Amino acid sequence: MPPLTFSAVTAEPDVERLATLAREIWHEYYVPLIGRDQVDYMVRKFQSTDAISSQISDGYEYFFASNGEQQPVGYLALREQEDESLFISKLYLLREERGQGTGRRLIAFIEDLAKTRGLVRLWLTVNKGNPAVTAYQRLGFRIAESIVMDIGNGFVMDDYRMEKHLSA
Repeated sequence: MPPLTFSAVTAEPDVERLATLAREIWHEYYVPLIGRDQVDYMVRKFQSTDAISSQISDGYEYFFASNGEQQPVGYLALREQEDESLFISKLYLLREERGQGTGRRLIAFIEDLAKTRGLVRLWLTVNKGNPAVTAYQRLGFRIAESIVMDIGNGFVMDDYRMEKHLSA
């Protein structure tokens, strides 16, 4: 398994590169799950260059996950919360990385980062129909609640809020 490295996304060219990667992943993975119209809307609203730049300004931390050739194979976005938790806002992988242990390695990176910061819990939201629910459960997350969020334009996110408590 090639080494996996993480690099912070801060500069505008990296944000543009990330938005391109996000568009690719979202259209490949989510169109069958939630439909093209909602994917197009969500990519514009949450994964565009402007949206990512705005989120970084609001305290979100974005990272590329790259393979041994320094090619991004996925990305993640995190935001520290006042309740000593770390919100995993985004965690996405290219198709060829799924089921290969890469997601587990991303979660390990996030856990180590959270523990270094003295945080006690990770949490995220995931679509109820997403097979990743099972993967997160295998990684120690539990379903904390069911949530439905209106995201505008006639669309809702029908998700589970999942969390994992970190041991010291």
